Amino acid sequence: MRLLHTADWHLGARLIERDRLAEHAAFVDWLIETLRTEKIDALLLSGDVFDAANPPQEAVALYFDFLKRLADLKTVKAIITGGNHDSASHLNAPRDLLRRFDVHVFGHAGENNLVDLGGAVVAAVPFLRERDLRQATAGETLATVHEQVRAAIRAHYASQLATCRALAQGRPVIAMGHLTVLGATTSDSERDIHIGNLGSVGADIFDGFDYTALGHLHRPQRVAGHETIRYSGSPIPLSFSEAADAKSVVIIDTQDHSPVPILLSKSDPDRQKNGDRRIEVQTLPIPTTRQLVRVKANRASLTADLANMPAGAWAEVTVKLDAPEPDLDRQVREAAAGRFEVLKVLADLPVSETAPWQSTAPTLHDLQPRDVFRELLHEKHIEGDELTAVFDELLALREERALG
Repeated sequence: MRLLHTADWHLGARLIERDRLAEHAAFVDWLIETLRTEKIDALLLSGDVFDAANPPQEAVALYFDFLKRLADLKTVKAIITGGNHDSASHLNAPRDLLRRFDVHVFGHAGENNLVDLGGAVVAAVPFLRERDLRQATAGETLATVHEQVRAAIRAHYASQLATCRALAQGRPVIAMGHLTVLGATTSDSERDIHIGNLGSVGADIFDGFDYTALGHLHRPQRVAGHETIRYSGSPIPLSFSEAADAKSVVIIDTQDHSPVPILLSKSDPDRQKNGDRRIEVQTLPIPTTRQLVRVKANRASLTADLANMPAGAWAEVTVKLDAPEPDLDRQVREAAAGRFEVLKVLADLPVSETAPWQSTAPTLHDLQPRDVFRELLHEKHIEGDELTAVFDELLALREERALG
């Protein structure tokens, strides 16, 4: 069968207060057409459908419009899992109705998260919160918590693999997941509910699955060189750190096979072959609706440096200066002359000029609660390792409760 892997839609997301709904709508249009023209049998959406537990109504409407159009195709099954940004209860609310249209939704982990698609069996694992994995006890160290969480994630996937294999009877088995896998590249737009690097695991936990459809990291990538362990990435760039990323979805072609594996990849010139099983993996570029651009300019040549910016782009502009210029923001926007929109202006100053005025200091919009807490500890000259660990635990608990 033929499957399409996507993730991290983040419907309802904004970038420096700019709405992204038009970009997401264009992606949905493209995806529906791609499902039809590529003759896709099943869609795998690996978490973070929405950007927040309580997304704006326009984002919810776009999601249900997509599901209606998907059902109208009458040829594509779907599996949708919850991510760390999603409310499990919000995703699960229409699941019984959606199942009638071969759309299987898993907002939170359960004992039976397997879906038999006919040509493959899928372990539909959503984001695993700490409460899904362990029972906290008084007096335990952070190292103990890390070890228990990672061991529990490993055990969960081992159990899913065993159940998948028993059901598949030689057919391909596929895992879905929403987590950080060691060796992958992150961007500025991810937020991890797990404490620190608590939920990070090695790629070896997916050994035995024919393909692993990952979400959570927004850059499309293979993990640790494994062709069949992939992040599809977000369909649109969610921060300026992703401005240069080529966004894509992954298409997986599978066939029934013998117990000995083979992998063929159109995107990898060094094709690996072992036995009679065949899994073919390829990426399909997503058209760019709105371009994000990071550009560096010099104050003396500002207008010339910005002359070739793509029309209609959103830009982050860093200007190299010899001394602070309080009206730099205005100067950059005048140089843009309406050809593109400047969302963020940064000053690149010599070290001697950065204090007390510091134009490159992050704004509150750029900071996460953990960053603010660490800055407070630094300002008060407080040794913060233990306090930071406690704050992280409290913040994780608050975020888990908010997401249901």
